[in-house]
Amino acid sequence: MNTPHQTKPKMYVQVVQHLSPGGIETMALEMAEEIERDSTDQCYVISLEGDYQTAVAGWPRLKKHQERLIFLNKKPGWRLGTVWQLTQLFKQLKVDVVHSHHIGPLIYAGMAARMAGISGRIHTEHDAWHLQSRKRLWLEKLLLSMTKPNLVADANLVFAAMQQAGLTYPAQVICNGIDSRKFIAGDQQQALAAFGLTGWWQSAADSNHFHNDNADKNPAFKPVVLGCAGRLVTEKGYHILLQAMQQLPEHYLLLIAGDGPLKITLQQQAQQLGIEHRVQWLGAVNNMLPFYQALNIYTMASLKEGLPLSPLEAQSCGIPVVLTDVGGCSEAICPATGYLSKPQCSKTLATNLQNIMQVQQRPADKNHSPRDFITQCRDLTVMVKAYQNLI
Repeated sequence: MNTPHQTKPKMYVQVVQHLSPGGIETMALEMAEEIERDSTDQCYVISLEGDYQTAVAGWPRLKKHQERLIFLNKKPGWRLGTVWQLTQLFKQLKVDVVHSHHIGPLIYAGMAARMAGISGRIHTEHDAWHLQSRKRLWLEKLLLSMTKPNLVADANLVFAAMQQAGLTYPAQVICNGIDSRKFIAGDQQQALAAFGLTGWWQSAADSNHFHNDNADKNPAFKPVVLGCAGRLVTEKGYHILLQAMQQLPEHYLLLIAGDGPLKITLQQQAQQLGIEHRVQWLGAVNNMLPFYQALNIYTMASLKEGLPLSPLEAQSCGIPVVLTDVGGCSEAICPATGYLSKPQCSKTLATNLQNIMQVQQRPADKNHSPRDFITQCRDLTVMVKAYQNLI
């Protein structure tokens, strides 16, 4: 993506801690692809930890990015040799721009970029909760003063939290964006079929899980498919979402895309709540497009967030969202079609999930699409251009 005054192709590198399914990692991959799309510029994604074979086994989408991925296989703990390794790698690749994501990559890539004499340095903070630690705040201040990157917050609330924590280094906001060319509306039944779920509602009704005998005949009981994607960890608030599901009518179904250490615990919770027949655990999903297209509503009950990408992708597919009001979620939601819920409150979440369906059924509201918000305010091309203009 060359600007008119650019005469020489640029070499970019995105540096992340690891390459496993997540918003930061997805953003780095999408940025690399966009940078190379219509130009002679190149972009590599460097993972400090892990190796290709292990990473691709856990995240198959990495296969299509194989040629632009580099793994350093750094072991846990502080490794001074990694700075030297990156310095030599930057020189070998003739890197023009180093873009680090989060504090770990800032330590290694920031220092290596200075040692390699690279003037194009960018660092993005995707959340600021870690700066509540005095040790982390001190370290971040030291690194920024040493490496002097262009500092970016990926949401206005992240920027405000950085300032509140006492991080006075000059920064600006560039909101996350997604590729609206990839995430488009589709047929819900075909999307459900891609996951083998075309008979999900009918099989549950036939097994007498639904108390209303006419559930499958009454339009008011047409199934409502909710979806949430992300690692199964405490911060994502899945335990709150499952509590909300118990409070929803039984024709509300839930698809969960993701894996993680809490999977068994959450499955046991769903069973204890008596909703296991209404929840499908899909595990890690490589192609997220049919997942979003299978939904009526996308929802998250997160306890902590930066500016999450998954609700942006869902809205690009025309799916309205209900999110908890944490981090940058308020900046990731279409104001005309979405709802924000009180954090850690399953009752509010359940109420909003029902309200959003009632609103969507009103003729006057069918003219509003969350996709319009994405294409106008949260598109990948806009985000990448903003980053390129920093250099």
